[in-house]
Amino acid sequence: MFRNYFSVALRNIRKGPLYAFINVFSLAIGLASCLTIYLFIKDERSFDAFHAKNKVIYRLDEVQNFPGTHEQKVALSMGGMGPFLQADFPEVIAYARFWNRGKELLVKNDTRLLIPNVALVDSTYLDLFDFELLKGDRSTALDHPYAMLVSEKTALKFFKSVDEAMNNTLTWRDKEYKITGIIKDVPENSHMQFDVLVSMATAILEDKNFNRQWGGNFLNTYLLLQPNANVKGMEDKFPAFLQRHDNDPKIISYYKLFLQPLDQVHLASTDIEHDYNNYRKFNGKYLDVFLIIGVFILLIAGVNFMNLTTARSSHRWKEIGVRKTVGAKKFQLFSQFMFESLLLAFFALALAGLLDILFIPLLNNLIGRQLSMISIFNHPVELIIVLMVTAGLGLLTGIYPSFYMTSFNLARIMKGGSKVEGKSLFRSSLVVVQFGLALAMIVSTLIVLQQLYYMKNRDIGFKKDQMMLIGMNKEANTKFETLKQELLRNKLIQGVTASGQRLGNNFHQWGFKVKGDTGVFEITPSNVNVDYDYLTVYGMQLREGRNFSKDFATDNGKAFIINESFAKELHLKETVGTQAGHSWYKNDSLGSIIGVVKDFNFNSLHYKVNTLEMVVHPDWGYDEMSVKIDGAHMEEAIAFVKETWNKQITTFPFDYSFLDSHFELLYRSDQQMSSVVTIMASLAILISCMGLFGLAAITTEKKTKEIGIRKVLGATESQITVLLSKNFAWLIVISFVTVSPVTYWLLYSWLQSFAYRININPLLFFVGGFLSLLIALITISYHTLRSARANPVKALRYE
Repeated sequence: MFRNYFSVALRNIRKGPLYAFINVFSLAIGLASCLTIYLFIKDERSFDAFHAKNKVIYRLDEVQNFPGTHEQKVALSMGGMGPFLQADFPEVIAYARFWNRGKELLVKNDTRLLIPNVALVDSTYLDLFDFELLKGDRSTALDHPYAMLVSEKTALKFFKSVDEAMNNTLTWRDKEYKITGIIKDVPENSHMQFDVLVSMATAILEDKNFNRQWGGNFLNTYLLLQPNANVKGMEDKFPAFLQRHDNDPKIISYYKLFLQPLDQVHLASTDIEHDYNNYRKFNGKYLDVFLIIGVFILLIAGVNFMNLTTARSSHRWKEIGVRKTVGAKKFQLFSQFMFESLLLAFFALALAGLLDILFIPLLNNLIGRQLSMISIFNHPVELIIVLMVTAGLGLLTGIYPSFYMTSFNLARIMKGGSKVEGKSLFRSSLVVVQFGLALAMIVSTLIVLQQLYYMKNRDIGFKKDQMMLIGMNKEANTKFETLKQELLRNKLIQGVTASGQRLGNNFHQWGFKVKGDTGVFEITPSNVNVDYDYLTVYGMQLREGRNFSKDFATDNGKAFIINESFAKELHLKETVGTQAGHSWYKNDSLGSIIGVVKDFNFNSLHYKVNTLEMVVHPDWGYDEMSVKIDGAHMEEAIAFVKETWNKQITTFPFDYSFLDSHFELLYRSDQQMSSVVTIMASLAILISCMGLFGLAAITTEKKTKEIGIRKVLGATESQITVLLSKNFAWLIVISFVTVSPVTYWLLYSWLQSFAYRININPLLFFVGGFLSLLIALITISYHTLRSARANPVKALRYE
């Protein structure tokens, strides 16, 4: 029986290869898209899942609400919080702190290398987290001061083998550290990335008060809780906990602690501003968007299948009649059509797998992922689910056409009649759904691209292009003025300055005093230590007052430039000239505000501009030198900067990056969403057009005799074309009216995640609708024009 079903199915495919191709190929694109989106979602949700205790590990986060700055969430915590929490809360089994020191210089004999991520961690770190240790004892490797674990990749940079590295030493910050373990390179799906782990016992030895530090947030704290711990109950006790360990009675108005589950750190932290140790942080809400898009595309492909199958049913009337005459039961006919539907679905799945194997590597390059179809084949359960979903799709898309075709009247068909068909409300509804979804995706793509363009090109208040960023150490700070003058002698160098923090990150906050009309009051803005020429090199505009200058001795540590937001917060009649200083300054030794700079976005555009003060404090040291170079001669300029650096600095390797690249990383999640939405919108349009192309072919074929009669009676080609096109045009207009409000609401909700965003222009919806209509008319024009130009004599002889 099944062999007969198979033979009949193949015969029908051969009789209508165009329609079979459209069905299989559109369904294949839908399945390929869904498989790709599944791999993407699976990759994002796999972050930190390899830790066996991930369900009971929580990151300690804060909500900070200081006077003079907007409320913000931070992932950093204080040094003493971990020890105090374990002592005060029986729910806490253990804690582990992660203090990332960033890029650091490690030395072994004559080998001096900058290692990207060096972090200090507690001895309990490997008890909480299951990073694989290749060599060493994970229970004791981090117990003692001046011990370190190095990654396999890092070990091979200094030694010939990991065996040679084990128990050897490396020098960091003029101290010798013993390598007590070799750790396997950190997986890509870990939100914590590191190359070297140094024992926190080192910091505790060098600072006896380290475990009692309170007031400064500089590390991440992770808590291992009892399996049945009441997390909400713990959070309710945190205010009392803060008051017990801090003498400031206002502490609970400044800080609110909360626990973030480890499995949410990667996908649910986009609202956390100080979140420096969250590799490839992604907006988890986008995963829901991608899932919906995948379902939409599969739905569009399924609609194609049902539409084309029911529309072509007239070609099988006589087959059905003959088979019923020779005794075929309705169930047998139904089974035949369902079998054909399943067969086409599995043909589509095979083609979808081939398409993914070919195109996923290209997608990986575009969105920076390592997706692979092999991951599905390596997991039998996932493969079975894919097969079951495909079978289910084949059954669902085949049920209506199967019922439709088996409902034909046998007597009428055998007498030469046909099934009476009026306008199919169901088929028209499917076309509306199909193009409504495609329209929604076109408009979404236009809005997303417009928002990303706005973020990329918005005036953020400073110039970031062609800005080299070079890390500095103590020697570089000592020789900074010499370096600066040497560099500026070359015409390719347009400016040199330095700062304690990088633009594009939320600057640290600390206390600041201002002497107002009613006395001295404290406020907590963001702060950054800068060089005298910082504003000039970055092209920041002063609203009032003056810039920093070496001509004024007090500009070193006693002069402050604040931004407009800070000036508005102060509500002073005369801002410039007001006495001010950092919280540790005595009231009788305050400096003064010398200028107000126009607000600039020193953080991502996802967040509003915070209050900010800038100060020149060369003795504090700078972390980074900024060199503005001539973009027309970039390679030559970089070579000159490197040569100058190597002549002056002997203890720190030359290492640079560009500021605009850093800003691109800030919007990576949004850019990836844009790429995926654009690709999927294109596929949705392609699938819709393929279905419309097939549907138009069937419709014009059915109207062949009608067209011939109309032409004989004097109808023009344009009138015939309008006749054949208007029904499809009306369906697309209906889809536009139906889908636009829902699409507007969804896009409006998405834009609320940006502090700085575009306004949705209703004209874009009309553009999207016009594009949909134009694409549809172009798609069906081949059939309509051919029918309109055909010889009416042939049409009258048709049947």
